[in-house]
Parts: sequence; structure tokens; C-alpha cells
Amino acid sequence: MAVKSSIPIHFLDQDAKFGIHVHRLDEIDADEVILMQAHRDNHCNFFFQESGISHIMVDFREVSAEGSAIFCILPGQVHMPIATFNASGWFVAADLMSLGDSYRSVFEEFSINGAPISLDAGQAEKLGKCFNMLAEISKQPEDTFFYQATLSAMLQVFLGIFAAIVLNYEQQHSAGNSRAAIITRQFKSLLMKNFKTLKSPSEYAQALNISSSYLNEVVKQHTGLPVSNLIHQEIIMEARRLLYFTDLSVKEISYSLGYDDHTYFSRLFKKLIKVSPGQFRSEYRR
Repeated sequence: MAVKSSIPIHFLDQDAKFGIHVHRLDEIDADEVILMQAHRDNHCNFFFQESGISHIMVDFREVSAEGSAIFCILPGQVHMPIATFNASGWFVAADLMSLGDSYRSVFEEFSINGAPISLDAGQAEKLGKCFNMLAEISKQPEDTFFYQATLSAMLQVFLGIFAAIVLNYEQQHSAGNSRAAIITRQFKSLLMKNFKTLKSPSEYAQALNISSSYLNEVVKQHTGLPVSNLIHQEIIMEARRLLYFTDLSVKEISYSLGYDDHTYFSRLFKKLIKVSPGQFRSEYRR
């Protein structure tokens, strides 16, 4: 058996024009989907389920969508399909460079913490029209006048509608546009990119040009957790991914996460997960 030294990464295929790939969910071979192994993507996946039921594993939690709903998965998240039942709809795979900073922060928080959002008839109709137009444009010959500009503009329209639905949902269930929510999204965006190198709340506060105490105050207000806990959660989530999906040693995983002292890393892991890294691997990889 080959040694797994990394988690598989899927890339946008050659059919993706200008970093965008649009596809019908119901046109994907069901057997091929079920056989798909856990992996990461180097791009974002946006799902619009029109009807049916689908179950996806995303970072050790099962995400289930029933009926008309949206969800997204960002680069770095390990995921795999579990089961689908007459699921129909669309998905867009888009290069991360297609997202502006404001969109990215909205989608990052949604993909990490959120469950699929159910849509009303008006939202579903608007997204359906958007997907149909995006798919139609993406199938045009590339030498069509202003093809790339039109495709990019249509993608921005789609992202805007998708983000508006997410923010509207957040506003109904929390203070989605509050100062605390905005700073928390900015912090989480930084955390996803820098958790291997930045380990202290003060480093993130400095990057955001605010004090450590204020960052901790607003993040705790919005999430219920102090900044240090969220930093450790991100680190340990990546450790769990590597322990489960690769054959890297605990020492190798520790180093890859920015810890020269693997015994300290092991103590931190056990403190948060209640078992040692070795025990976690032996218990869950059966």
C-alpha cells in the first residue's frame, strides 16, 4: 500500500475557461460521485440545489441539504460526497482569484460555520436564471466578441447574488453587518491563510491594526470564543485532516503546522481533542 504523504488536491480541469467551470449536478454520474475520495480543491465550489437531498462530509462534519438550498466549499476544506437522492441543480467551480476580498470573507465564514441555506421561491428563481445564463455564456466560443469580459461580469453577478443571500440570512439570525461581525470575518480570513505561521492573538491584531484586547472582545462577542481558541481550532482541524487522510508521522505533522517542538504540539492536541494524536489516528482510521 502506497504511503500517503499529502491529501489529494483536485484542480480545475482543462474545460474550465478562464478559471470558471459550470455544471449541472444531475449530469454527474452518481456512481462516480459516490466513489470519489476525500480531497481538497484548489478552487471554490458553489452549490445551488434545486431539489432532492444530498449529504457531503466537510472537515469531519456531515452537511445535509434538502430541497432548494445553497452551500459552498473553499480551498483547504477536505470533503467528499456521502449520498444523494434525486438531487438536481448546479455548481460553479471558480478560481479564488475571481473573488474580491468582501465576497471572500462572507463565503469563508459561511463555509466554515454554516449549514446549507434554504431558499424561498424568489431566491431560487433568481439563482436559476443566473446559473442558466452563466452556463450559456461559458459554452460560447472563446473568440466571441468580449467573451472573457462577459463571462467575468456574469460571474460577479452570480457571486453578488449568492453573497447577498448569505448576508440576508445572517442578518435575520445574527448581527451580520455589525462591527463585530465584520472584524470577525476579517480575522477568520487572515487565520485561514496564516495559521501555520501566526500563532498569537497579538499578531492577528497587529495585522488588522487594532489592539489585541479589542480583537478578542469583538470576536468573543460574535462567536462566543476568545481569539486564542479559534487559532487553536484552526490548527487542530488541519492536524486532524493530516492524521486521518495521510500517513505523515506526528512529528512531521507538527513541523508542517509550524511547531518545532512536537511534544508541545501533542500536548495541545490532547488538551483540545481529549486524546493524543496517535490515539486519534488509531481510533478513527479503522
